[in-house]
Amino acid sequence: MNKRSPGFSLIEMLVAIALVVVLTTVAIPSFSSMLTNTRMAGELNTLLSALNLARSEASKRGLRVSVCPMSGTACANTTDWTAGWQVIQPDTNTQINIAPALAHGETLVSTVNTYPVFTAFGYTSFNGTLSIHDRNNTPSLYRCIVFNAGSWSAQQGASCP
Repeated sequence: MNKRSPGFSLIEMLVAIALVVVLTTVAIPSFSSMLTNTRMAGELNTLLSALNLARSEASKRGLRVSVCPMSGTACANTTDWTAGWQVIQPDTNTQINIAPALAHGETLVSTVNTYPVFTAFGYTSFNGTLSIHDRNNTPSLYRCIVFNAGSWSAQQGASCP
């Protein structure tokens, strides 16, 4: 009488482990790209929220309100916004909102050395592009906000500078 004990053989275990290794090797790069993509979209949405807040605060207060790169409590005259940005009422130097520095190696840069300033009517004369790039500078993951003649639009991918 040949009784076999229940369980897995060594061959079955090795095949199962090999399958797990292959599936993990395929899935991890896709997951990493998805995380980066989600993080970049979140940063863009945070910046869009700051722009909308600045526009509404300018209308509400009847004063100019800016979204600008951080330099202490004042606006910096730089194209690099990676250290964070703020919504500020420049005439009184009153900070309305602050966004922290970008994490995970992303960069946020402007094509011009100025920043959006909204009037009491909610308009801005800023013309330029704010671009967010990942640490590897992958064009397909770029996110940007293009300002033109007082309006803006969010774009992504290779259409961003």
